[in-house]
Amino acid sequence: MNANSQLRPNRRQMLTVLGAAGLAGAPMVASAQAKPITIRFNHTDGTGGEAFHFAEKLKSLLAERTSGRMVVQNFHSGQLGAEKDMYDSMQIGSIEMGRSGSLIISVAAPQFGALELPYVFRSQQHLRNVLAGPIGQAMHQDFLAKKGVRVLGIVNRGARQLTTKNRAVRTPADLAGLKLRVPEIPVYVAAWRALGASPTPMAFPEVFTALQQGTIDGQENPLGTINGNSFHDVQKYLVLTSHVRGNGWMVASERFWQSLAEADRKLLQQAVNDSVAHADEQIAKQEGELRKTLQDKGMTVVEPDLKAFANVVLKEVPPKFADKWKPGLLDEILKTAG
Repeated sequence: MNANSQLRPNRRQMLTVLGAAGLAGAPMVASAQAKPITIRFNHTDGTGGEAFHFAEKLKSLLAERTSGRMVVQNFHSGQLGAEKDMYDSMQIGSIEMGRSGSLIISVAAPQFGALELPYVFRSQQHLRNVLAGPIGQAMHQDFLAKKGVRVLGIVNRGARQLTTKNRAVRTPADLAGLKLRVPEIPVYVAAWRALGASPTPMAFPEVFTALQQGTIDGQENPLGTINGNSFHDVQKYLVLTSHVRGNGWMVASERFWQSLAEADRKLLQQAVNDSVAHADEQIAKQEGELRKTLQDKGMTVVEPDLKAFANVVLKEVPPKFADKWKPGLLDEILKTAG
């Protein structure tokens, strides 16, 4: 045997070396494909609202199902900005996901504004039926086309209720001149003005300070938001107006969604579905407990004349939006109630 043949590997040695290289390379390929994914989830809830419950559940599910590869960062209380600014942030890639309230209808699909009309829905199920049907599907396509956000799930936020500093509101007449913070949603502003209040649009992160300083007299939000943001510290009366049956749209930036592999999209969507179910369960449980919780924290609960409120809103507000809403939409919504 010459020196060269001693240095040349035989066939068995070559196969052993190549096999080892293949085995060593496999984890490297898998690791490259399974890159870490950070999801910044922005919302304006405090720690008691439906978006907070949703994001915490999503965080735990994805951590478990991806062995920590998908990480959710729960930015609550508007830490990454107010809702009206969130859509632009999602388009440029600084936020991957978030909770959107009804404001998105005003900015992306105003022709569907009848869905925001107070007292238009008879029950939470009525609202769900509409959103799951052709009306909801068409509206969600507008969200995607105009704001670049994809609806992945819808969570029940609970009914919106009124709080005030020094008025036990029982009838629309009791609202006269009340400086009331409302979201920057035209139909909300019109409804409260029709009821006699002085509506003041304001970004949510500014509300507590405005109440504390007396810039405004009251606000309206679901019970979880009222409790989670400690509005009971600066408001005396909890008025159970139940004027809007709220939902939170759990949305993803289309830019982020398209960056995901198909397998990761399926994984994320399933985790969202499971987190929606969890958040709905938590909110349903809270609805039965929060009234007492807020009473225990010093608020006085008032049960107003709901029929009087609804009659004013449903009579006076729709004509103001006849040229802005999709023709026949209001009738279609009302018929869906069965």
